[in-house]
Amino acid sequence: MFIFIAGMTRSGKSSYAEHRLLALAENTASVLGRDCPKIYIATAQIHAHDSEMLARVHLHKTRRKGMGFTAIECPRDLGSLTIPEDACVLIESLTLWTANEMFRDSAVNHSAGAKIYSDLMSIHSRAKNLVLVSDDVFSDGAEYDALTEEYMRTLGGLHVKIAAFADEVIEIVSGIPLRYPVI
Repeated sequence: MFIFIAGMTRSGKSSYAEHRLLALAENTASVLGRDCPKIYIATAQIHAHDSEMLARVHLHKTRRKGMGFTAIECPRDLGSLTIPEDACVLIESLTLWTANEMFRDSAVNHSAGAKIYSDLMSIHSRAKNLVLVSDDVFSDGAEYDALTEEYMRTLGGLHVKIAAFADEVIEIVSGIPLRYPVI
C-alpha cells in the first residue's frame, strides 16, 4: 500500500500519517504473524540557528515517542537506505526532501525531481507499506524568484506523478482527511 498525504502547514497531516502507518503496520503484522518494522524517515536538515525548525522537530519527536518507530534522519539520497523486508515506512516530508536534493552544496540540482522519484520508487519496491507526506505550498498567490519558482514546479510535478502512482491520495484540511479517487 502506498499512501500520499498532502496539506497545508500545521494542518494535522503528520499526526494523521503516523496513525495511518501504525494501522497499516498492525494489519500487516496480523497477516505476517509477526511485528512489522515501523521506519520513520525524517528529511529535515537541522541547523543550530533555526529555532523554529528545532522546535518543530522536537514536537514531532515528542509526539512519536512510544509509537515504536525506528527513526532515520536522512535529508537526501533516500534510495540508498537499507529498508528491512516487510517494513512499514513513513517519509516526512517530500517538501524538505525536494529542497535538500535541489539545493545542495551551494549548487542547484535541476534534475532533483527525477532523482527523488527514482529513490522513492526504490523505497516503494522494498517496503510493505509506504506513507509519504508533503506540503501544499502552491496556494499563496505570491510571486517568487526564478529558483523558488523552479522548486515549486519540481515539487508540483512530483505531486502529480506520485498521486498518479499512489494507491490512496489524501489531502488534510484543518485536520480532516479528504480522500481523492485514484484513477
